Amino acid sequence: MTPGRIVVVSNPLSGRNRRDPGLTERLRTLVPAPHRLAEPDTEAATDALATDLAAMADLAVLAVNGGDGTLSHVLSAYLRARGPEGPMPAVAVLRGGTMNTVAHGIGLDGRPEEILARVVARHREGRPQPVVERHLMRVRDGVGPDRYGFLFGNGLVSNFLEAYYEGGDVGPVKGATVLARAMASALVGGAFARRLTRPVEVQVALDGERWEDERFLAVAVGTVDDLGLGFKPFWRVVDHPGRLQALGFACSPFALAVRIPRTRWGAAWNHPDIVDVLGVRLILRGDGPQAYMIEGDFHRGGQAIEVTVGPPVPLVCG
Repeated sequence: MTPGRIVVVSNPLSGRNRRDPGLTERLRTLVPAPHRLAEPDTEAATDALATDLAAMADLAVLAVNGGDGTLSHVLSAYLRARGPEGPMPAVAVLRGGTMNTVAHGIGLDGRPEEILARVVARHREGRPQPVVERHLMRVRDGVGPDRYGFLFGNGLVSNFLEAYYEGGDVGPVKGATVLARAMASALVGGAFARRLTRPVEVQVALDGERWEDERFLAVAVGTVDDLGLGFKPFWRVVDHPGRLQALGFACSPFALAVRIPRTRWGAAWNHPDIVDVLGVRLILRGDGPQAYMIEGDFHRGGQAIEVTVGPPVPLVCG
């Protein structure tokens, strides 16, 4: 048997857990003592759990049952409690969310209990977990605590997610519908596209090099290639570990709309008003508070936001 413990963090408020109230108990049966399943239902409870996890010397696998936002919350709390130095435990994303963007990006398939059963079986048999390494990003917004995630965006990115969550009933079909509506509206200059493409006024510098434009449809940053729905705008980070890929869209909505489909195949943006660069430290400065998203969760920071490459995380991929 592989030494160490498996801890499952299950979000009781996630959409999937609400739709399938028996899921958490099915997961619990897979992790008998000395392993553990916890269900923190508040931010304070997550922070308290993270303090316990940070003190564990034998944490072998941290499994997260919830959406991409839950994954970000759990890893952020854990790293704030433990600090970013030192090796991370293997992290198993159980695909308990709606979009499961991070899981898609590493090719991880299966239902939550199937993924956890594979993790537990390998652990019991003393076999290593198959992992791919991806770096987190640390976001400091001057208002809240340090946050960690794999995807960051403002402007169009946040506005799209706002439209996606309107009315509930979210999922891949809803996401594809909103995307198709947005692209069609952009092609004709429609009201929906104008709503999504309200420009962001911000000064941006990557590794000390300031970008020429200060008016963007969006600034998006990733350390995983997949942004959801099969689109891979950050495809370059896979071959450049330890870097983040930053995109600045100063082009027209039309120019962006006709290029988005190409990102399914990792095609270059190929437009003079689209910045596409790799680096380690991005600074965004605005005239007032800045809204942004990490892994689909919305936040409001101060006038300056710093996005830097964080620690590497071994993500279970099988």
